[in-house]
Amino acid sequence: LAAVDSLKKEILNFKSITLNERQLCDLEMLMNGSFSPLTGFLRKADYEAVLNDVRLSDGSVWPIPINLDVSGEFGKELKIEDRLVLRDHEGIALAVMTISDMWSPDKTEEAEKVYGTQDIKHPAVNYLMDQSGDIYLGGKLEGLEMPRHYDYLSLRHTPSEIRDQFEKMGWTKVVAFQTRNPMHRAHK
Repeated sequence: LAAVDSLKKEILNFKSITLNERQLCDLEMLMNGSFSPLTGFLRKADYEAVLNDVRLSDGSVWPIPINLDVSGEFGKELKIEDRLVLRDHEGIALAVMTISDMWSPDKTEEAEKVYGTQDIKHPAVNYLMDQSGDIYLGGKLEGLEMPRHYDYLSLRHTPSEIRDQFEKMGWTKVVAFQTRNPMHRAHK
């Protein structure tokens, strides 16, 4: 706790970026353990391993790159070892990232290798090609506070909280189903 308080004082000297909704979601998943074993946005070696082998560079299975994308203009202001404050739309500092890697990805290659298509009708390819920044940043995160939510609070749980609930209920077998869009009647 003292380390977080000390870091909160230091952040006044760091560059900062306001994250979009997708980036906020990635940050939250990194911070709450949903993206375990990741401890930050992918470094370039891990990104390339994911594209080519669907694994992190340490051999762990990982299906999709998780990188912080920024504009080329903002990327020019950054350098390796910079500490970057990641903020929500209200300006709240959620985490500090120490930049270990910066590169310009080949988005066409990424689209083909990750999604199997370059067709911008695919929502993820559309985001990649038309909305994501031209520079990817990789690096370790230091969390300051979790993003705030005001909706569905009774349904928002960290992986640790869910595991505790499974144990409490005595469940030893659990089946998960992930939808690509909000759940609706057909999914039920």
